[in-house]
Amino acid sequence: MPVLLPPSPSLEELKEIEDYLEYHKKIKNEEEGLYQDKEVLRQGLIIFKHRKKKVKNWYMRMYVGSRKYKITSLKTQNYRQAKEIAFDEYDRLNQQIKDKGDVFEKTTEEYLQDYLKYLDTELEKNNEITSKKTIDAKRTSLKKLKTKLLPFSKPSTIDPDFLEDYILWRRKAVMEGGNWDRKHKKNPSPPTDFTLYKEVSDFRGFFKYLKKQNVTHKEINFPRIKTDVKRLQTKNVPYSDEDYRTIYRWMLSWVDKKYTIKGEEKRKELEKLGVPEEKIVKKIGLSKKGRKSKFYKKVFYNLFLILANSGLRISSLLKLTWQDVVVKGTKSGKHKFNADGTITQSSIAVISVPVDTKTGFRRVPTPTGKWFNNLKELYKEETGNRLNKTDYIFQNVGTDNSKGNKFVGNPLSQSFILRTFYEMIEELEYYKDIHFSENYTLHSLRSFYINKKLELGVPIAVVARASGNNIKTIIKHYENLQAIDFTDELVKQKRMDLSDNEFLTMEDENYFSVKKEL
Repeated sequence: MPVLLPPSPSLEELKEIEDYLEYHKKIKNEEEGLYQDKEVLRQGLIIFKHRKKKVKNWYMRMYVGSRKYKITSLKTQNYRQAKEIAFDEYDRLNQQIKDKGDVFEKTTEEYLQDYLKYLDTELEKNNEITSKKTIDAKRTSLKKLKTKLLPFSKPSTIDPDFLEDYILWRRKAVMEGGNWDRKHKKNPSPPTDFTLYKEVSDFRGFFKYLKKQNVTHKEINFPRIKTDVKRLQTKNVPYSDEDYRTIYRWMLSWVDKKYTIKGEEKRKELEKLGVPEEKIVKKIGLSKKGRKSKFYKKVFYNLFLILANSGLRISSLLKLTWQDVVVKGTKSGKHKFNADGTITQSSIAVISVPVDTKTGFRRVPTPTGKWFNNLKELYKEETGNRLNKTDYIFQNVGTDNSKGNKFVGNPLSQSFILRTFYEMIEELEYYKDIHFSENYTLHSLRSFYINKKLELGVPIAVVARASGNNIKTIIKHYENLQAIDFTDELVKQKRMDLSDNEFLTMEDENYFSVKKEL
C-alpha cells in the first residue's frame, strides 16, 4: 500500500517524518538483533550488516563445523560486490578446512612471534635447545623469512613456491633488489651454502610448528642446497703461525694507542700545520680514546690469549664467573720451560665451562692462569673493589660514551668484543700497512688452537675433550692437517717458537684433561 506524503512538506512535517523513520528503524534493529539486512546465500552462509558498526559494510557468517561460525568483514557497502566476495571467501575457507588449516588464523607475523616465544620455552626446558645463542641464530634467520613472507598476510595465503628464488635473493646486493649488504667491510662475500642451508633449516622449523599447531598443513617447496664440507675450511680459517705472531706483537703496542684512525689522521694534519701538542689534543676531541677504552683493550688482550690457549668458544668465555675458574700455581705466571719445549704447570687455570653452552658442562685444564690473574688485577684496579665469586670475569664496568654505567655488572657483549677485534685489525692495517690474505675472525682462534695442538702431538682425544668437540667432528672439519710427518725435533722447535708468542703447551697435556676417562 503506497504511503502518501505531502508534496511540499514544512519543517514541522519533515521533523515528524524523520522521527517516524527513526522510531521504526529502532524497532526493526531490535527485532533483527546483530544481523541487519540478513540474507541467506546458501546453507551455512549468510551476509548481513553489523548493527554495532558505524560504517555499514557487509559481513558474512559461515558455519565451519563443530558448532562454530566464522564472521568476516567483506569491506564493501555494495550489495552485489559483497555477494561475489562472500562466495569466493566461502570457497577459500572450505578448501582451508579440507587442508586441515585453521579458519580462525592470525596474521603470519603474529605466528612468527608465537614461534619465537615457543623457542624461548624450549630453551627453558633445556632439552633440544640448550643455548640462547641457538635462539639468537634462529631469530636472525627468521628476519629473512619475515621479509619473504610480507606479501602473505596469513599462513593460508602463502604460496608453496615463495622460496623459489631465495638463494639468488640472498646473494644479490640490496641495491639490486636482493638481501646481501655488500658494504659490510668484514663480510665481503655473499652468504655461503652453509649459511643458506642453516637458514632454510630454521624455516622448516617454523612451518613444522604451524603444522603442530594445526594452523596449516601446506607443503612448502624448500630450496635444495648442496653443501661441501671441505668448504668449511675457508670459514673461520685458522691463523698461520706468522699471522698469529704478527697480531700478538701488534697488540702489545696497540693497547697504548691514544687516538682512533680518524683522530690520528687529524693529529698528523694539525702537526704539519705546526699546531702545539696541547691544542691538538683539544681539537681532536671525540676522536681521542678515553680511559675506559684503554682498559677494555687490555681486557681484550688477555681474552685473546685465553681463547688461543683454551680453544673455548667466545660465547662460553663471556659467560664465565670467577667461581668457574680455579688458578693453580704461582701468581707470577712465569713458566719453567722443559727441554722438549713444553712448560711445567706453574700457573694452570682449570675452567668449568657453564652448563648452558652448546656442549654442556666440562672441566678444561689450560695454561692460561697468568692471564686470568692479569684480569683480576685489572678489574680490581679499575673498580677499586674486591671481586666476588659470582662476578662475571669479562664484566662491563661502564663506558666513556653516552651509555655510561647503564650495563655495569653485565658480561661484555659478544658484539662489543667482535667490534674491538675488527678495530684492532683495522688499526694494524692502518699503522703497519699489514694486510692478511685470509679473512680471519675471532673464532679463527679456536681453529688455530685445535690445529696447533694436533700438530704439536697432543692426542686427538685430548683435543676433542678440551675443545668440546667429538673426535668425528675434529676429523671432519680439520682434515687439512699435515701433522703426520712432524718429527720430535720439529715439534720441539715449534713449541718453543709458539711459546715466544704466548701459545703454550703443558708437559703432561697428552693425558691431563682426559686421564680420568682414559
